[in-house]
Amino acid sequence: MSDNNAALSRIYFYGIASSYTYECIEIANRAGVLIEGYIHNQNNDDCPMDLNPLYRFHQINECVRTTPVVIPLITPGYRKLLKNELIQNGITSFFSLIHPSSIIANSVKWEEGFNVNAGVVIGANTTIGKHVLVNRSVSIGHDVLIEDYATLGPGCVLGGHIRICTGAFVGLNATILPKVTVGANSIVGGGAVVTKDVPDNTVVTGNPARIIKTGIAGYNLK
Repeated sequence: MSDNNAALSRIYFYGIASSYTYECIEIANRAGVLIEGYIHNQNNDDCPMDLNPLYRFHQINECVRTTPVVIPLITPGYRKLLKNELIQNGITSFFSLIHPSSIIANSVKWEEGFNVNAGVVIGANTTIGKHVLVNRSVSIGHDVLIEDYATLGPGCVLGGHIRICTGAFVGLNATILPKVTVGANSIVGGGAVVTKDVPDNTVVTGNPARIIKTGIAGYNLK
């Protein structure tokens, strides 16, 4: 389990062009986490300008390098890219931001950068990798394995003994039946009902879910 303590914690947000930044602000506020600042990682003004204090990447100093960072992005590949940017610039501490309304079994284990929105329920003996994002009202069954950088969209339901592989994206209100594996970098469309394993680098949609595209690089990546 992550060892960060939400109460009285101080964090920075990095990569704030996404509107999901505001969701993460809400989570932090409700969890009692102090946001020290927002860092825009791109050389443009394509980011919310009402965030304060707002920094550019070149303004990162030693204080930032010793303060945990949250990457408030929904897409798996982009979170991985930004994490690598930060590591290359000496920032190696990543905060797990968890909404206090979530219900997480005591036996659940997770790694750095876990991001959990409101109303999430996670069952016993589930293991969660690095920089996994679980959006609002998701239900995760017992004995589930969710690998690094995976994203679960709002309202999706995972049965027991499921494996969500690295970089996979499960769309809103999708349902994954027990003992199914969703392959690395694959995408499950919104509302899909997945009854059998999804290969790596594949898009599935429908009820029951069927393959509509193969050989993809991952969500929003080419």
